[in-house]
Amino acid sequence: MNTPTLRHLRFFVALAEIQNFSLAAQDCYVTQPTLSTAIKEMEAILGHKLFNRGKRKVTLTAMGAEFLPAAKDIVNRAESMMERAQYAKGAMAGPLRLGIIPTIAPYMLPQILPVIQRVYPNLELQIFEDMSHRLVEELNLGALDVILMAFPYETPRATQMILFEEPFYLAAPKSRAPHAKKVDANALEPGELLLLADGHCMTDHALAACNLQPATQRKAYSASSLTTLIQMVASGYGMTLLPEMAVNQSQLPDTIEILPFKDPRPTRKIGLAWHSGSAREGDYLKLAEIIKGKGFKYPAPQPAYQPHTAHGHDNSGHDLRNRKEQSPSLSG
Repeated sequence: MNTPTLRHLRFFVALAEIQNFSLAAQDCYVTQPTLSTAIKEMEAILGHKLFNRGKRKVTLTAMGAEFLPAAKDIVNRAESMMERAQYAKGAMAGPLRLGIIPTIAPYMLPQILPVIQRVYPNLELQIFEDMSHRLVEELNLGALDVILMAFPYETPRATQMILFEEPFYLAAPKSRAPHAKKVDANALEPGELLLLADGHCMTDHALAACNLQPATQRKAYSASSLTTLIQMVASGYGMTLLPEMAVNQSQLPDTIEILPFKDPRPTRKIGLAWHSGSAREGDYLKLAEIIKGKGFKYPAPQPAYQPHTAHGHDNSGHDLRNRKEQSPSLSG
């Protein structure tokens, strides 16, 4: 009996998720005619149409939607086999897809990439920068192997490993900076606080750290990167919160004053997340060793790593609903 090949299934899953022939073909590294032909072949083998084809978008038929979970499972199992085979050849070799959030990437990558290239020359590191929620989705879909991100953050079915913790600082125009040596996070004026645009989880945690409601967020000025926020502060538009790595590694304008917070300081934990039970866990631990070896400050007082625990708890077993009151935390 003729059956769809793994190649057919990969193309089918890609098109089902992306819903565009051209973009799905790019994702699979083939031409659009190649992908289109493979989908037609699969439909012919199964004897059913799998997609409704529109001018700009394709959608799954009822039968396509029924087949999709099984197709994903087969593709994921095949990739797991190849992953295990690759890992058996030697640790830290072959492709490794690393997701990283924008509030970490420009500060940590320049320090860790040269070390990775020197120590593990056979590793084909692929970097994907995006916001936390999309990276977690890609991890769950099998499109990423490991994520470097900020915690606390829910990562269902994934192991979290906290690497270190860093404080946040207040960045203010020197002309309007508070006179105190240390700032009370709860005393910040809502109208003065500039935050990253919606979609960055750091915004929600910044509001929580300062006991502000989402409605008080300043909408007239928002940015998609910390670099833009820094320039807005330098120009006198308001104040913002910056993670320590941005304070230490950015060329900050001399018109900005950097002030620490009073205890309990707003902080964020930096760590890795990967599929629980992954055959490449040893590789992720080696990656963690490189990051720790670069000497980033504030090592976390937790065990080396623990499986993620769902239902509102972080990987140390603490209730996240009470974390805001105990120690304000910010995330990427």
